[in-house]
Amino acid sequence: MPERYVAVNGTTLFLDLRGDPGTPPLLYLHGGPGMSCHEFMAWQGDLIARRRFLVGMDQRGVLRSDPLDGTLTEQLLVDDCEAVREALRIPRWTVLGHSFGGRVALRYACAHPGRVDTVIFENPCWDFDDTERRRLPAAAAIFDELGDHGSAQECRRLAARPERITDWRETAPLIGRLVDHDRYDDLYFHQPAARARWQATEAAARFPDELRARGRAHAEQALDGCAESLVPLLRRLETAAVLIKGGHDLVAGPAQVEAFRPHGAVLELPDAGHFVQLEEPEAYADAVSR
Repeated sequence: MPERYVAVNGTTLFLDLRGDPGTPPLLYLHGGPGMSCHEFMAWQGDLIARRRFLVGMDQRGVLRSDPLDGTLTEQLLVDDCEAVREALRIPRWTVLGHSFGGRVALRYACAHPGRVDTVIFENPCWDFDDTERRRLPAAAAIFDELGDHGSAQECRRLAARPERITDWRETAPLIGRLVDHDRYDDLYFHQPAARARWQATEAAARFPDELRARGRAHAEQALDGCAESLVPLLRRLETAAVLIKGGHDLVAGPAQVEAFRPHGAVLELPDAGHFVQLEEPEAYADAVSR
């Protein structure tokens, strides 16, 4: 597995490079936030590398990249992407962002349209309020199934309130109670086999706790930035754009998808949840490569 570390903007980033550098380049921006590119490269790396020069990157502060040293912003992540492009001497590339990575991909495409051939979004989180008003009722249904009606009631109360939901500290710890019942992943996977493969990938990684802690620190600061809706930024897109939507995904809600439609093509895979890359791997790799 070709691995490389690059020093950019006062930090060192981990890259996983796959495929022929002579084929069209593609940058993958992971979600989580704080998840790293490890899982995506395990599931999709070799598939996409058949036709693309694939650049997987652990974002600033995540896993194999240097730990955070200072404040993390989405603009800083955008600057890192551009610095990596320059370091790899890539004139233009396709940028693919999953979930939180869809926020970074949108900002990057708007800031550097001359460097982006196509921007691809997989179940992006451009509006935290829209996302939580779908996650909360789904979590409530699971809590009711578990007999935890108090947590279910709290989920529904938050989902129904008129004020925008912008603080992840209100919702994430509540929904996170599902972890104790091994039901949290049910929010993100439609196919039980894919859920099992996700957990197997995590178990096989065996990264030290110190490296995983980096991702958690990244996630907290990144989630703070998610208070800002990026839906208005869609109007500034100048590049070709595609949105890959899982039919059972809870993150890219209808309001976000409809806001995107005037600006690009929407490809929906009905049998997938949040991780289309894992639940429909061949169809996903083909769509991304094309």
